[in-house]
Amino acid sequence: MALTINKEVNYLRMFKPIGSYLAAALERLELGVNNLGEHLAADPTGTLPEPPPIQSLAVKASNGDVHAVITDNNPIQRGLHYFVEYSSEPAFLQPHVVHLGVSRSMSPIRLPAFDDKGNPQVFYFRAYSQYPGSHPGQKVLFGGTSAASVNPGGTTNMTLLPSTGSGTAAPTGQQGGSGFGKVLRRP
Repeated sequence: MALTINKEVNYLRMFKPIGSYLAAALERLELGVNNLGEHLAADPTGTLPEPPPIQSLAVKASNGDVHAVITDNNPIQRGLHYFVEYSSEPAFLQPHVVHLGVSRSMSPIRLPAFDDKGNPQVFYFRAYSQYPGSHPGQKVLFGGTSAASVNPGGTTNMTLLPSTGSGTAAPTGQQGGSGFGKVLRRP
């Protein structure tokens, strides 16, 4: 939603000649604020609606390397960011967040095939988009309606450290799907 000050500007115009100049200056400020909001994908009067859900997430793994690509054919505005999250359990209780920026392709990452004790481990993936001035979009799972596991392959043994999350979400990492955050400031 754009900032509008028409009522106030029309009132100022009644005070000649200073009111006309002040009204013109305020109209230029209004235009500037609204243009800035448009270019930054932010609403100067509040929060943008969340973006429509992406269509799908493709994930491929081989020899410890994992690559993910998002498909998003929605009409979008410049400034949309994409996020991929992965977790060693399908409920994504404390997922690791990869911020892709404006790219829909994640650079390959290396994930371990075994935990510290040598037990095989798999990972689950999901993705979503978010404008800097909106809430995160709906999460889309790799695998469709239920998360499909991905075996990274390879021979690496390592239990990953717990995630600490992203954005203004709690630093416990237990508020996955937050992207930049769901609140303006974290207390």
